[in-house]
Amino acid sequence: MNKLWSITALVITMTSCAVQEDKTPIAERAEAYEFGQLMIQDSINKLDTAAESLDLLLNGSPLDNHVSLLINNNSKCNIIVRFAGDTTYNVPVRRKFRNFVVLEKGNYTVTSNLCSTRYAVRKTLMDSSTLTLSESE
Repeated sequence: MNKLWSITALVITMTSCAVQEDKTPIAERAEAYEFGQLMIQDSINKLDTAAESLDLLLNGSPLDNHVSLLINNNSKCNIIVRFAGDTTYNVPVRRKFRNFVVLEKGNYTVTSNLCSTRYAVRKTLMDSSTLTLSESE
């Protein structure tokens, strides 16, 4: 009888210590990983991008081939804003924060996963501007 209690106690202990599987969908984990990698790259290039962005804002002319875009993320989620056109850009923006990017002038399909909402729009970027993303309430 003692053996039975010992085995039962061991089984209960083993099952209570079982590792819980991660229920986060694979796509969300992949995007979170990509976000982290993009943030590392973004921090490396931040000073150069900031200087180029300020130069465009202060001294820009219609003849410039680039525009500066400020992206405000008013959501509670970290996001990647993707610009697909002749050139592709992936811009990480932390939750409740902002980031900026220097883009070539042109037409872009802009997409992002904004928490549980998919954002997609076509934009023509010919002047420096601001893009603000918020969750729908």
